[in-house]
Amino acid sequence: MLRLHDVRVDLLGETIIEHFDLQLNPAEVVCLYGPSGCGKTTILRLIARLIEAESGNVSNHFQRTTYLFQEHRLLPWLSAWDNVMLVVTNRSESQPQAEQLLTQLALSRADWRKYPHELSGGMRQRVALARALITEPDLLLMDEPFSALDYELRQALQDMILDRVSQHQMSIILVTHDRYEAARMAQMIYILDTKPAHCRSRIALTMPYARRNHAYIEHQVHQSFWQHYAQ
Repeated sequence: MLRLHDVRVDLLGETIIEHFDLQLNPAEVVCLYGPSGCGKTTILRLIARLIEAESGNVSNHFQRTTYLFQEHRLLPWLSAWDNVMLVVTNRSESQPQAEQLLTQLALSRADWRKYPHELSGGMRQRVALARALITEPDLLLMDEPFSALDYELRQALQDMILDRVSQHQMSIILVTHDRYEAARMAQMIYILDTKPAHCRSRIALTMPYARRNHAYIEHQVHQSFWQHYAQ
């Protein structure tokens, strides 16, 4: 379980986040939704222990936390394959899993041998996702990782991630500007306001993923979101 209670974060003398609470349970997906610059990424950095809170409490009981950045952050002097294998301790034991992940992510064996500059932006992001998943995290922090992908590939990767949630009990905190992505993936959406960042309201989505059809997602996007913004 992850719990943030009454958290405040100051950066360069300015309060960025104030009175922020969040709870995340195993096999749960939480989405942080709000305007650019409202502190969503700062919350991820706080959970990843890249920064410290000025006050409040951050309690993370997950064993393996992995951060998938908006940028791919692949090492340019390593091939796609070696970038994925960089984070494992036993390459021979991890090889079957790496092959399976890269294949699921629609990357050919020829692509595995390529360097980042030889791959498209979407392919680089898929390699980064494989690198994140090969460590088998129980908490995955995702900072708009699908924003550069086309619609079909984005949906395919969303499905793959949700399969990991159900099959491996993985939990996710997802930052997004996309209401459709939030309504498709999240069980709880935190709508953030800025100056400083705080939770304006929350949307609980209890519908099982298998039953979240187009009509359900449209309803959430066009009714639930606007109701919360109207408060």
